[in-house]
Amino acid sequence: MRIGIPKEIKNREHRVSVTPDGVKALVAAGHALVVEVAAGADSSFSDQSYIDAGATVVTAAEEVWCCELVVKVKEPLASEYCYFRPELMLFTYLHLAAVPELASSLQSAGVCAIGYETVQLDSGQLPLLAPMSQVAGKVAAQLAVQYLQKESGTGITGMGRLVGPMGAQPAAKVVILGAGNVGISAAEVVAPLGAAVMLLEADDRRIDQLQHQTHENIQVVHYTHANLLKLLPDCDILIGAALIPGKHAPMLLKRSDIARMKQGCVFVDVAIDQGGMSETSRATSFAEPVYLEEGVIHCCLPNLPSAVPQSSTAALTHATLPYIQKIADLGLDAAIKEDPAIKLGVNIRDGKIVHKGVRAALSSK
Repeated sequence: MRIGIPKEIKNREHRVSVTPDGVKALVAAGHALVVEVAAGADSSFSDQSYIDAGATVVTAAEEVWCCELVVKVKEPLASEYCYFRPELMLFTYLHLAAVPELASSLQSAGVCAIGYETVQLDSGQLPLLAPMSQVAGKVAAQLAVQYLQKESGTGITGMGRLVGPMGAQPAAKVVILGAGNVGISAAEVVAPLGAAVMLLEADDRRIDQLQHQTHENIQVVHYTHANLLKLLPDCDILIGAALIPGKHAPMLLKRSDIARMKQGCVFVDVAIDQGGMSETSRATSFAEPVYLEEGVIHCCLPNLPSAVPQSSTAALTHATLPYIQKIADLGLDAAIKEDPAIKLGVNIRDGKIVHKGVRAALSSK
């Protein structure tokens, strides 16, 4: 099968869908890979590295989009709709509920659109969402540590402290809302630095599981708003990591709650991709990553994995490659029969929205 890897054109999207090693594996399986020039440049993968892996590097985007299967990172933008056609299979993060015009264009063109975010195992796990959630949690924690410093390069000064204990100063107190992939990954960054981490989770089964698995500096407790309010006045870093796939993030923080926090402490709202979880949250950019509300430094950067594209691309390829190879080796119908998770990944086919959840979300628009 001919597989195309286009250069991502969404603003500030630095990832590429497949690493050179992933290309090498697909070429070894007998597939032809077509990569757009400079597609991997922002992830530190040169055109030559793709050529060495066996791909053909082309200068025109349409040469990539004419392949049978196009593998991307982010959803196509309006300028790419012209490449849609009935014979095209598209495999990428789609999140069609947020872009109904994309869904309509895919339908009318007869594209078979497969969304990473709806590939789902029998256990309910979403294997192609998990790695980016883990990366987002790690980046969120790194940014929080940076912005807590007095000099962080943003023009807004933090409290000016380390997260670990130093002399007579105790460890910084880090509160994380949500113990999914994002929250656990964030906790695993700051806990080894010496921070005292309070991980709030609403699912009792998840709490029981984590209490026996986490770092000694991490305490996992049941989330209630009352418990949260008790923790906020002494909190140095707050990380919002409560996400509900396909829905708006839970609004857990009021402005009055944020006002209870110390001046110069840091709030990173990872849930901003799903609308944010505080009344004070609004999306920021890498040009201006932070702002102050109620004296609290807010960082609400969408698409955090794009900040570390080399690591993100490696993690994404590791997760997606088995599915890409199965579709390419067997064709979509046979791949669906062999792996039901792929069937759930199909959002649109033959002009119809075939995923029930996506159809319900779009019908409510």
